[in-house]
Amino acid sequence: MATWCDGRLDVPVHTDPQDARAAAALMVTRLARDFHDTDLEVNWDVPEEPWSWTAQITPAPDTRAAPPTADA
Repeated sequence: MATWCDGRLDVPVHTDPQDARAAAALMVTRLARDFHDTDLEVNWDVPEEPWSWTAQITPAPDTRAAPPTADA
């Protein structure tokens, strides 16, 4: 499990990049849910350099059913 640790991921140095990205995405989505009560989607860009990753973070689609309206 990834945990917040001085702005760094709490994963071993030689963690597979895919696993490190998954840990980072999990950390970001949990922080957004815990502090802002919102869900996010994290989509990783193709890395230009092996040591540098960039992701697009967007609000997740709202999957909750809308309340019925008075017109219905």
